[in-house]
Amino acid sequence: MKRAAGAEHEILRSAGLRVTPQRVAILKLLRGTRAHPSPEMVYRELKPAYPGLSLNTVYQTLHALEKAGVLRRISMEENVYRFDANVAPHVHLVCRGCGRVDDCNGDLEPLLEHLGREVAARCAWDIRAQDSCFYGYCPGCRSEGKPPKPREEV
Repeated sequence: MKRAAGAEHEILRSAGLRVTPQRVAILKLLRGTRAHPSPEMVYRELKPAYPGLSLNTVYQTLHALEKAGVLRRISMEENVYRFDANVAPHVHLVCRGCGRVDDCNGDLEPLLEHLGREVAARCAWDIRAQDSCFYGYCPGCRSEGKPPKPREEV
């Protein structure tokens, strides 16, 4: 009996990518979480169900999905990245204590879209993507006293 193709199958096909069990699993994991996982986190989560999965396959798949516009890569610091299946403009909150990444829920999306249009108009650039990350300390780290006492300058 043939299984019905899920949303991940259609997304991969629409992006011009070959549908493989690993790609489907990686995309499904990213679409089903708000944790903004790193490649290593994706690998650790999926390895038990896919024993043949390699970390290199995870990296290559994430790169292909990003290049196809299906995922967004978030730069945490030099050579440290997390991934998000929500490619619409939105704000990320990055904790300098524990590394947690959250989406800022609210009515900021119209402001970000307006800002993108303004930047494009004023700078004569053809803007294709934008990242909005705010760095600080999550409620958990603040309650544990992780922020340095003298406040870091922005």
